[in-house]
Amino acid sequence: MWKVLIADDEPKIRKGLRCTLETFGLPLVVCAEAKNGLEALEKTREFKPDILMVDICMPKLSGIKFLEEIKKLGFDGKMIIISGFNEFSYAKQAISLGVSNYLLKPIAEEELYTVVSDIIEELRETQKSRKFVELMRQQIRQNELYLRDVFFNDWLDGNLSPTEWQEQMEILGMEIPNTVTVILVSVQADYAGRMTGGALPEELYKMTLEKLVRDLLGEYKPVYVFMNRYQDVVGIMGGCREEIDRLHGRVLSEMEKLVGGQCCVQIRNCLQKELPGIYEIMRTHARKILECRPIVLEARKYIYAHYEERDLDLTQVANAIGCNSSYLSRMMKQELGISFKDFLTNLRIGKAIQLMKDNRLSLNQIAGMVGYSNQHYFSAAFKNCQGVSPSEFRRNLTQD
Repeated sequence: MWKVLIADDEPKIRKGLRCTLETFGLPLVVCAEAKNGLEALEKTREFKPDILMVDICMPKLSGIKFLEEIKKLGFDGKMIIISGFNEFSYAKQAISLGVSNYLLKPIAEEELYTVVSDIIEELRETQKSRKFVELMRQQIRQNELYLRDVFFNDWLDGNLSPTEWQEQMEILGMEIPNTVTVILVSVQADYAGRMTGGALPEELYKMTLEKLVRDLLGEYKPVYVFMNRYQDVVGIMGGCREEIDRLHGRVLSEMEKLVGGQCCVQIRNCLQKELPGIYEIMRTHARKILECRPIVLEARKYIYAHYEERDLDLTQVANAIGCNSSYLSRMMKQELGISFKDFLTNLRIGKAIQLMKDNRLSLNQIAGMVGYSNQHYFSAAFKNCQGVSPSEFRRNLTQD
């Protein structure tokens, strides 16, 4: 039954409206009556009616003022204004306040029946819509993680337009900042047999890897972790508060403990709109790295861990992983498409560029931190890689 509140300062009119409504046989009940605007406001709060029938001219609080007050309360039912004044200004004000109908006294029964029955039908449709929306919300809550995985995979694979991914992001209640940090964790195809010393069901593998990455990224807000269609774990979060190198090392170390084999961890900062493109670059790089022979992966891992050492060379790396230096040089060139020397130089210069963002560090300090014995060698290597000197590059970096 739909609840109706009648507000009019004339008792006869209130009684007449109640009796007339009761003869219509419609699914409604008069839950309350009010003789002035203040009483109507109090009873609206108390009874929460679905339909309000309000005289526009009432003592203490006029009908228009009453409508203004209940609008502040967030009343979302239907409102009918009743008046003996056929003035457009009243009607215009009432309509602006969300009034469904404007009836003039004396009210014809047929007109009242038509208005009320139409309102009831509107209320039914609104109720259906609300139930449907609530059902959808329940479905979203129950399947939130799955739907987020689908959303992220579709978005990062380029299957959603900007409008579509914005709409879906809002529906799923997510807030992705304009500047984000993305982390991609990829492992070799035979990961399942390497974990915990035996075969591991795929679903348990997913849950284990995702939980590890989620725990490692737990301090960042917001953070979203999911598994992509290639069985990589992806994390998207607000701007990284610590050095990317430190986070990279921490995640890589924990992943290798868990997987017991080779893995590739990448972290990049980018703008939200750039994310799909950056993600594809990271995916391509991960595939290339994980297709390498184990000896190249071991060498790469060792170089990343020791690039800061000034005397690091091919022989040291080869000895550390137990192979011939000539063979290692040939394999790196073949599978990475770059020589050991160039690989080490590119790595060091890349790390130097990250350090240049900290204005407290001098170029000489940065040179030492990435493995160069003096700034002269560092500057020559930097210019060879970037085409400009370190100081010029830093000036441009500061201007940007």
